[in-house]
Amino acid sequence: MTVNDIRIGIAGCGLIGRQYAQRLSRLGAQVAAVADPLPERAQQVAAISGAASYSDARELLAAGAIDLLCVCSPTPFHYEAVMAAARCGRHIFCEKPLAEDLTQAREMCRAARDAGVAFGIGFKMRYEAIFARAKSLIEAGEIGPPLYAIFSYFQELPPPERNWYTDFGTTRDNVAHAIDLSNWLLGRPPVQVRARLDNRLGFKGEDKVFLQVAYGDGALASIHGGWVGRDYPKVAASDDLFFQIIGEAGYVAGDRAGHFLSASGRGIERCRLDPVDSFTAELEAFLMALGMSQPPPIPAEAGLVAQAVIEAAFESHRSGEAVSLDRRELSA
Repeated sequence: MTVNDIRIGIAGCGLIGRQYAQRLSRLGAQVAAVADPLPERAQQVAAISGAASYSDARELLAAGAIDLLCVCSPTPFHYEAVMAAARCGRHIFCEKPLAEDLTQAREMCRAARDAGVAFGIGFKMRYEAIFARAKSLIEAGEIGPPLYAIFSYFQELPPPERNWYTDFGTTRDNVAHAIDLSNWLLGRPPVQVRARLDNRLGFKGEDKVFLQVAYGDGALASIHGGWVGRDYPKVAASDDLFFQIIGEAGYVAGDRAGHFLSASGRGIERCRLDPVDSFTAELEAFLMALGMSQPPPIPAEAGLVAQAVIEAAFESHRSGEAVSLDRRELSA
């Protein structure tokens, strides 16, 4: 099966669903159907590729015209769409985070596994040049085993029409990316989480998060991020993520603007990396793996691990204590 043979459906035609439709069309993929409870929005995204439009994921799946469902709806609607796709035997690609809580995330992973369908998650930052470069150097042993990590990720507040983000909170939204990058770059299972969540902007959900995540073999990550107000200075309100990974023999550091620094036995490297369209890269990689019957490049289980850290963060904030993660929490 080639990428062009895979018939794709998109559930959720907001900002992310539109991005998916545009990228998939540029890849020459078949977007056969889209779904959204707002008919006008569904029709606008359907027009990008000439797809049929439906009111929800279940109606789309019942039509039987797709092989893969891309779930781009707000997080509270992920569970229903993923479970419906698994019941219909359709492959699944889901935006982050997987679900509202760890119980849902486990059930989703289990349902996809039992149905024998591929299930990938949209942690697109792994494909950005700065993080891909860091990962390649770590895997090559350039800095030795990674021991410590720092991630700082503050974004401008989402616009009022996307208020479900502020209701749901920043930990599950933008900080979820930093959590996954930490898990991926350190390459060990998280074992303990300590967190403080702040609400300074007056929304329903938390708008700042400060995490300390301990990993196997004593590795430790400090992850902080969230939203700043719309009147905040724009230079600080950009969506740059700053990071540093310190290993036994050197370190790598950089930001999402593409500035990269590495220090190792081979010397010091400073460079500016060209940007990568990470939406296109992640979708192309998933489709190619699906076409060749290979496992997803970023499996849903990565989302399950991130979900466990997120849930532990809320528990730690409530209790004021560090929360240990059982290995059973990291699997379906």
